[in-house]
Amino acid sequence: MTNDKGSMTRRATLAAAAALAVCLPIADAAAQTTITFWNGWDGSRRPQLRAVLDEFERRNPDIKVESLTLSSDTTAQRFLTGIASGAVPDLYMTQAGDFSRWGSLGAFMPLDDLVARDKIDLNATFFPSSTEGSRVNGKLLQFPFKVATSMLVWYNKDLFRQAGLDPEKPIRTWAELEEAAAKTTKRSGTTIEQLGFNTCLNCSMGTGSENPFVEWMSRNGGSILSPDGRSVAFDSPQGVDTLKWMAGFSERTAGGWGNVLRQYGSTWKDLRTSFYTGKMAMIHDGPFLYNIMANDAPHMLDKVGVFVSPMNAANPGAKQRYIGYGVPGYGIPAKAKNPEAAWKLLKFIAMEDAGACEFFRQQKRADTALRNCKVDLPPTVASAFVQNAELVEGHAAPGVWSQIHARLQQMSESALLGQATPEAAIKAAADDVRRLLARQTN
Repeated sequence: MTNDKGSMTRRATLAAAAALAVCLPIADAAAQTTITFWNGWDGSRRPQLRAVLDEFERRNPDIKVESLTLSSDTTAQRFLTGIASGAVPDLYMTQAGDFSRWGSLGAFMPLDDLVARDKIDLNATFFPSSTEGSRVNGKLLQFPFKVATSMLVWYNKDLFRQAGLDPEKPIRTWAELEEAAAKTTKRSGTTIEQLGFNTCLNCSMGTGSENPFVEWMSRNGGSILSPDGRSVAFDSPQGVDTLKWMAGFSERTAGGWGNVLRQYGSTWKDLRTSFYTGKMAMIHDGPFLYNIMANDAPHMLDKVGVFVSPMNAANPGAKQRYIGYGVPGYGIPAKAKNPEAAWKLLKFIAMEDAGACEFFRQQKRADTALRNCKVDLPPTVASAFVQNAELVEGHAAPGVWSQIHARLQQMSESALLGQATPEAAIKAAADDVRRLLARQTN
């Protein structure tokens, strides 16, 4: 009897425990908020991001993050559709060229009140150029995840030595860059057996956020737009000189940019392959190239050097700087369903060491927007990255910046291919950009 009673008691206890075990996950799931995060971190960066998000979830067990990786070709259209339908994520990763467009559409909620509420010192946390480039009409609409991308010149030290150049001496001026390109270019007739440098990456495609004309113009004392972003400024003597130099550089070192385009292409994919295989001595590329090489061409890491893009020392009004229009970052859509949970995630992946900095450490990238994020890199590479970040002047871009960017690429291509004189190419582009800015204002 005692045994039966004890057995019944044990069965009752087990049943209760089983019921509790079933109920607990249900209760936890009910208390958990699921937020969605659309981003473009693909390839090797996808699992790296997931590891960071797992750490966020561990620290915030009441929040689950569903990460959706989108390609750069489709993310803008998908987000635009989401804005119209209300089916937006809780957090969205912007691209530099599109950010101002989203700002002009009122796609993101301003963060200024949340920053004040949580007593966040933006200037102590981020490089100022990054936060300035994250504002539209004075409102902070995103946290930047990196500084505005300014391209650097990466070079093959072995090819420099073979050409009689000092691989430990950084190039600082346009004249020095052209001299190095001439010495490292090998031609047989019109055939380029080894290319020194291409001044106009991506010009033939108009893709990517980076814009060589903006890079070189910034270092020749000119600007693309007026400080308020409402007027055209690149139809200036500095603009014409910049485009003439880009075209003349290719003529003098490689028989013309068209010759370079036919044999080497102009996209990152084209040029990186040539650089990795020793067919190009120098490549104009972003700070992120180090991480890409570590995965795609690790044999290059011991032989590569890098310096900031040189300036036109022949122009007394020029200085070493880069004007960045727009900065990529993360913003909370105005129609996000879980803005408080999204705000927690935003702070973690944009400004905290275990989130934002750890993600860049995994990628060996030093172009983070954070002032105090340390990434393990060779000293010479890290030094160039820091110098590059500090020379950026961040400007808020107008809502039509992506269209202006594409028009500048077309302008550069037409001049470099000889389809128009630099003066005519700039005038036509300036007229088009004025119309774009006027339509935006109206």
